[in-house]
Amino acid sequence: MLKRITAALALLALCAASILRVARPPSAVPATAPDTVFSAERAMRHVVQIAQRPHPVATADHDRVRDYIVAQLLALGLRPQIQQATAIGTRYQQAGRVQNILARLRGSDPTGKAVLIMAHYDGVEAGPAASDDGAACAALLETLRALRAGKRPLAHDVVALFTDGEEAGLLGAAAFAREHPWVMDIGVVLNFEARGTSGRSFMFETGPGNLDAARALRSARDATAGSVFATIYRTLPNDTDLSEIAVLNLPALNFAFADGVERYHTSHDDVEHLNPGSLQHHGSQMLALARTFGTEPLPRARTGDGVFFDLPFVGLVVYPQGLELPLAILALVLVGTLAGRDRRGVGKGVLAALVALVLSGAIGWIVGRMFSGPAVWSGLNASGIVLLALSVTAACHAVAGRWSTPRGLHIGALIVWLVLALGLAVQVPGVSYLFVWPLLFVAGAALLTRGKAAADWAAAFVTLLILVGFIYGVTVVMLGVTGAGAIALCVVASLIAVLLAPQLELVAGRSRWSGAPWLAGAGVVCLVIAALTVHPSADHPLRTSLVYAENADSSDAWFGTLGSPRNAWTREAIGDVTPGPSPAWTARLSEDAVRFTGRKVQRVSLGAPNATLIRDTLVSGARQIVLRVSAPAGTTGLVMRASGAKVLASSIDGRGVDTTRYRIRARDWIMQYWAVPDTGAIVALSVPAGGHIDFDLAARRPGIPPVPGVTIPPRPPYVVPSQTGDVSIVYRRFSF
Repeated sequence: MLKRITAALALLALCAASILRVARPPSAVPATAPDTVFSAERAMRHVVQIAQRPHPVATADHDRVRDYIVAQLLALGLRPQIQQATAIGTRYQQAGRVQNILARLRGSDPTGKAVLIMAHYDGVEAGPAASDDGAACAALLETLRALRAGKRPLAHDVVALFTDGEEAGLLGAAAFAREHPWVMDIGVVLNFEARGTSGRSFMFETGPGNLDAARALRSARDATAGSVFATIYRTLPNDTDLSEIAVLNLPALNFAFADGVERYHTSHDDVEHLNPGSLQHHGSQMLALARTFGTEPLPRARTGDGVFFDLPFVGLVVYPQGLELPLAILALVLVGTLAGRDRRGVGKGVLAALVALVLSGAIGWIVGRMFSGPAVWSGLNASGIVLLALSVTAACHAVAGRWSTPRGLHIGALIVWLVLALGLAVQVPGVSYLFVWPLLFVAGAALLTRGKAAADWAAAFVTLLILVGFIYGVTVVMLGVTGAGAIALCVVASLIAVLLAPQLELVAGRSRWSGAPWLAGAGVVCLVIAALTVHPSADHPLRTSLVYAENADSSDAWFGTLGSPRNAWTREAIGDVTPGPSPAWTARLSEDAVRFTGRKVQRVSLGAPNATLIRDTLVSGARQIVLRVSAPAGTTGLVMRASGAKVLASSIDGRGVDTTRYRIRARDWIMQYWAVPDTGAIVALSVPAGGHIDFDLAARRPGIPPVPGVTIPPRPPYVVPSQTGDVSIVYRRFSF
């Protein structure tokens, strides 16, 4: 019994260590640290100033933050400059006037390339943006201070770029990549972001040929990174400022912390909820890499992609992707040798493992659908569905054990792992290390005749440290334990269980069902406790945003929300929804045509946007319509939509619109313009000769005016404004 308890505690300790390794950031360094050291306590002073209030583009607080950063750069003895430009995004239908802040810390070699470090200083309308991206801006200021405190300058220049308009569609980065002269000097790029308010700063994206950059990342010593994240991120429809800089084809590393995603883009992305340890992890990596890249030769050596992952005591393991297939073939040899020695029951072992994986995935899909709100990010719910998946796996193992041997079942599981490892090594080698290395250790341990217990535990050590923390980070932190996240969590838990069957058999002892009933019971208990204790709170809030919208071409006005009401408070605030569909014009209030839900109210007559015809000519057989588009004071974003004739080409303020890299293509021509100048924006549309267009405008401004018959109840602490927050939108249509 003591042996079983010890084994169980050892497995739990390894799992906990793996999770803590990816979840717990380092402690904040105090302000009394030496000047050359990054201190989160010093950097937090900047966050306090930046995150006083929301500061989206085209607001007074945006300019306040701009002026604060410029003042801090001047205090460091630098010569900041502001790049003012009309930026046009190449990933989304977004444009606007931006004010990038740049400063250059000179190195000893004026002829070499420079290190670019980026963070964005704008935020969403709903929140003060302490984490996204005030933390990175503060880290950059503190990094520049620490570099200035060094005894001698770095060899290369360090360019600090505080981009504007990232939340508006990566606009500042697009303007820098397209127009700024310093872009030709850049040799390597570091970008820092946040998708939550806590956690470790993951290095989750790289530029092309990342082997060299990953090797350089080892200088940070406490990095959390994996080529699996970089590989998967390349396939996702997600972007940061680095997506616009990617056109430069430079070595790059992208960092973000993502725990506390419930507070992301809400009013609770504030100083109170920002974890100073996350800021410390951001900054310590930023400073270390600035010194590494600023000292070593630039431009960097061109390499292919690498495989990399971090382990405790070892640090970042990095090697070329070309080694991954030979390692998988080595695993094939080991598993093949095992199967050749003992074939009895191997087929049933393969079948049992496959059935366990399918049933575990089904458990994740079924149970995960029950979660919503904060429950999606609950570690208790994650533990509950993992225990249910393990109970199914244990039951399959016990049933198959009646017709097979423990060794046959284990070898069958190894064969399933081998198929996954080989397939991934061929198709996506940046991911395959997750399966290749545990398989190598477990298969190698199974071949040993002496010291087998020690070898088995060494294999368990590697497997759990690589996989448990990884799947925790992917599901509980990033995806949530619902949908694909819940399925992945349960499937990986089942894979680990069949791979480490010898240890689990030791824990289960001679239990007829290999402990399946106990595991299921523990899982249910976790889910029940979670259901009773995990509720919306100030730390785990529900999101909401309200909209007052009016049609300047009529007396029509509506109050409600874009999309379906997400919670009871939103439904209460909206009141009785007007029966039937909302008017067609309400579907044109945003660039993605989200359905409006609400009720008709009395119009209060806000200022309306306007479009005037400047020129209408034939150019190369096409009709070119040139408009001056203006918006009333207080407008942050203006959605422009041209429907009817197909738009063949377009430009804004004399800059052509490049649609070749768009994430999403719409049937109509759509562009959201941010920070519209007082003189208006010049929009040129080319359509087929004889073509006519309807030109819709929707001007958005923060806040909701007093509306007769509308009383918005106070928000409870667990309901917070998110993304745009409460806004007013005025719609108008023109025909040309």
